[in-house]
Order: sequence, then C-alpha cells, then structure tokens
Amino acid sequence: MKSKEELGKHLLNIGVAIIVFAIIQLIMENRIDFVKVEIFVIIYVLIASTGYFLIKASEEEKNGENR
Repeated sequence: MKSKEELGKHLLNIGVAIIVFAIIQLIMENRIDFVKVEIFVIIYVLIASTGYFLIKASEEEKNGENR
C-alpha cells in the first residue's frame, strides 16, 4: 500500500531530524553528554527501523508477497 510506504518515508525523515537537531543542540550548548547521545541514537534506530520495515512491507504488498 502506498500509505505504508509514505508513512515509512516520513518516519525516516523524522528520525533524521531528531538525531541531527538533538546532537547539534548538544554541541552548540557545549554539553555533550554521552548518555543523551546514546538515547537519541536508540530513538533514531527505533524510528528508522520502523520506517524501513513499513517501506519493505509496502513493497512486498505491491509484489503480492504478503507474509
């Protein structure tokens, strides 16, 4: 379905925005806390992997390979 693919793309964009702005904010404030960086990376991985799986599920439905 096209909606799953679009949702996946939006999640990937949101994930990139979160990680970029979070790390830039920490660098600009001169407060690089590695615990916060790890948390942002984990959040990014969760959001990006969800987006990736939604895009892949959409491609499989297009090909008729529903699992």
